[in-house]
Amino acid sequence: MKRTLSISLIILLLTTVFSLNAQTKKAVQQKKNTISLDSMLFKKLTNRVEVGYNNPAQYGSNFSTSYFNGFKMGLTTEYPLQNNLSLLSGILYNFVYSDKLQVYGSSTYVFYSTNGHFINIPIQIAYSIPVTKELKFMGFAGPTVNVGLSQIKTTLSTVTSVTTNYKEQSYISNLSQLDLQLGLGLGVQWKQYQLKGGYDYGLLNINRLTTGNLYQKGWYVSLSVTL
Repeated sequence: MKRTLSISLIILLLTTVFSLNAQTKKAVQQKKNTISLDSMLFKKLTNRVEVGYNNPAQYGSNFSTSYFNGFKMGLTTEYPLQNNLSLLSGILYNFVYSDKLQVYGSSTYVFYSTNGHFINIPIQIAYSIPVTKELKFMGFAGPTVNVGLSQIKTTLSTVTSVTTNYKEQSYISNLSQLDLQLGLGLGVQWKQYQLKGGYDYGLLNINRLTTGNLYQKGWYVSLSVTL
């Protein structure tokens, strides 16, 4: 009886040890597979520093069109898919400014000076046409999330040569800070350098007041280099 009990305990102990060893090996292999997959995904990503010029405009009913000049800079990333397709994204800071003069008669005018800060987050699909190993052309399209940080307008008006009035107003309270833009563009890449240009068209009314609609649109050109 004691011998039978001892054999049973030994068999149970060996079974437990083999089971734990198998589970440990499986867990280690799963961890290795996860690390390998993460490493593979990370290696496929192409990260770039991007700088460029942009020329947006704000327009709409009850508003005269305001054209801006500015620059943008930030980080972008590209993840290859299949059949020469890739996913483009990133985060880009934009600074824009506008000087606008409206004249009413010979001695009356209003001068507007506006500057704005906002963030662009593109989520686009690109299609590449390789020419050589180091040269390729591309086209891209998709939405861009535009997040407004601030927009300030300074007004200088005069009725006579000696009467002036300065007024500075923050327009962020009147404007929606979120806009969804749909864009498309073309580009060329040579080695680690990429030159591209595009056009974004705002889909949402960014005027938070009840009178009139206000939209954003504009084009840009940028140069990026692979990190």
